[in-house]
Amino acid sequence: MKRVAGILLVACVVTVQAAPVAVVQGNAAVPAGERRFAAALARHVERWYREAGVEAAYSDDTDLAKALAGKRVAVLVYLAQPNAAQMAALTAHVNRGGKLIVCYSSSPTLAALMGMQTVGYQKGSTDGRWSLMRFAETRPHGVPASILQTSQNLFLVQPLPGRAQVLAWWHDRQGRQTPEPAWLASSVGYWMTHVLLADGDAEAKGRLLLALAAAHDPSLWQPAAASVLRQARLVGNGPDALSQRAGQVTDPARRARAVAAAQTVKRTEATARQRLAAGQGYEAWLAANDLKARMYEVYGLLQTPRRGEIRAVWDHSGMGLYPGDWPRTCRLLKDAGITDLYVNVAGAAFAHYASAVLPRSRVFDEQGDQLAACLAAAKPLGLRVHAWLLCFSTEGATQERLAVFAKRGWVLTQPDGSPRPWLDPAVPEVRTYLEAAVRELAVKYATDGVHLDFVRYPDFVSSLDPTVKTRFERATGRRAADWPEDVKSGPLRQAFIRWRAEQVSDFVQAARKAVRRGAPGKLVTAAVFGKYPSCLDAVGQDWESWVNIGLVDYVTPMNYTEDLAKFNEWLGQQTRLRQQAVKVVPGIGVTAAESRLDAAQVIDQIQAARRAGCPGFALFDLDTTLRQEILPVLRMGITAP
Repeated sequence: MKRVAGILLVACVVTVQAAPVAVVQGNAAVPAGERRFAAALARHVERWYREAGVEAAYSDDTDLAKALAGKRVAVLVYLAQPNAAQMAALTAHVNRGGKLIVCYSSSPTLAALMGMQTVGYQKGSTDGRWSLMRFAETRPHGVPASILQTSQNLFLVQPLPGRAQVLAWWHDRQGRQTPEPAWLASSVGYWMTHVLLADGDAEAKGRLLLALAAAHDPSLWQPAAASVLRQARLVGNGPDALSQRAGQVTDPARRARAVAAAQTVKRTEATARQRLAAGQGYEAWLAANDLKARMYEVYGLLQTPRRGEIRAVWDHSGMGLYPGDWPRTCRLLKDAGITDLYVNVAGAAFAHYASAVLPRSRVFDEQGDQLAACLAAAKPLGLRVHAWLLCFSTEGATQERLAVFAKRGWVLTQPDGSPRPWLDPAVPEVRTYLEAAVRELAVKYATDGVHLDFVRYPDFVSSLDPTVKTRFERATGRRAADWPEDVKSGPLRQAFIRWRAEQVSDFVQAARKAVRRGAPGKLVTAAVFGKYPSCLDAVGQDWESWVNIGLVDYVTPMNYTEDLAKFNEWLGQQTRLRQQAVKVVPGIGVTAAESRLDAAQVIDQIQAARRAGCPGFALFDLDTTLRQEILPVLRMGITAP
């Protein structure tokens, strides 16, 4: 979770007209560098409402009064410190009967409006102190009893006597209640001490948002139920089509299960329609969601596994699904038919393992060697483990580490002269540093391979500083008389693009040699941009050449989209040659920033990868949503162990 001056905020306000909910992204109320982050948070809220059956009107806070006009329910995402004009708009909204839901605000004025008082910022550790929100028995109708979420920062508030009360408490990984409230309630609305994160339990978060809005306007349940019912009927071309296909399953045991599940689908749909017709909105909504889950079950049972296939999962946290319990994570993956795990244990600026090359992380200091623990749990189960290395990115860097990189002259510079927190692939010492990390991961640990990520430039413009000019001219013997115009759109553009790609490819080649010499037989793989050759021009990532000359064993193009036609288009380009297709393991964005897929969509993309001749697929990312909603459906058929 990003922190801005120790503060992060989301406010959700409630209204019903036109679109029943307004989702307003913080813009004027947040620093310029955080606006993209605020937009991502807002889009998640908008999506959760949509999946729960409610359309939301999306805007930023440039004209907050306009965004709230005529609304009784609105969501203001990341309004860190509302200014006077914004507070006037919020106060007017409340005075005309609107309700607010504020998440992780630091504003004493807003807290006072809500009947609360700010306490201050509190930073967590890596021990999972805030891992679950458990709601009181007095929670609004439809709010789930608990929601899983791992938060690292809180901005605490306390209720003013007689004006507000605690609605939910944070609990730790062991299920023990902490002293910190997660949600508070008042007559004005609701307050969360953090923000809803896209780290899983998506269905519960959508239900929470809908229930909080419906507490102010119960009529929302009826149209939401109708919408979810329509969504459910889209799975597998509808109940009738699924029922017909269920009777055609060849395996007798699976056919019996599929037929029985299809019959349950028809009964559940009838129940949902009866409740909807009777005006029982909440009950109809529950039945419609049950129908959707049962449709996924039938669709899952219609699929068949492919033996010998790579079925990979990225673990972005680097600590497994249950931090501190790698055996539990690995058993879950093995039972779901997963074969490979890319575990994020290293980057240029951190190491979650006992590294002698990279700076050891807070996770390592507090939780121990994550790579060793993962391998100890995975190897007995036959689960392949790839050490995932964030190469040129400085993600996870402390300010002290960034200063070290800058002092060494390793960091790229932006056009305005400010440092870009990204290591320069053209600096030989940077490549040597990362090569040593690759060697360590392959040789020191019993990994099955090293998985390279961020093996590229961040963009085009961040490689146009004078130092880059000097290196380019020295390497190519070409002089740029008009820098940077000559390489941006002038006569040296193509030469510059090739030179940048060579810097990145030189590192990949060095990584390959390091693994071959130190740990022969282990794999070198890479997560890459899906759109080739545009990624060569944009970020210097010439991954097709890596595949063709054997620098990598396979690539995982990040084909993150909800559009199956687009997924097929990208895959068709990536696998147009047979010798290339067998080295492409497409990444499927289950819970990526660019996409959020349901179980049926994941199955459809896996089937597309099979038709394209790919040796497998990779799922992003290991989180609660994958555990709850996706893997149980996949293991019914398409990844059945």
